[in-house]
Amino acid sequence: MKSKKVSTIIKSVESHNHPDHRIHLKQLARVKGQVEGIEKMILESRYCIDIINQLKAVSAGLKVIESAIFEGHLKSCVAAALASNDNEDIQKKINEINKLVYGTKSKR
Repeated sequence: MKSKKVSTIIKSVESHNHPDHRIHLKQLARVKGQVEGIEKMILESRYCIDIINQLKAVSAGLKVIESAIFEGHLKSCVAAALASNDNEDIQKKINEINKLVYGTKSKR
């Protein structure tokens, strides 16, 4: 007899959908506004350090979005692949993460 947890995982794998990333659109719009502000600062010949500080803010904002999307990928897409016991799909996910993190695929 399958445990409730196992049957829940199997059920979620069978109906796996990619996470909805639309929740990040507000954050992305904020970053877009910051980039437009940087462009204006450059056109106005603003102080270098002020521009750099805004660039760092944009970079930090993108990192927050990147991290959230990556976490969603691990919890949804990667978890579904692992629960499927499909070795080809599991290896594909491992290769994707290795390439993302290290710039290369796994040797296996």
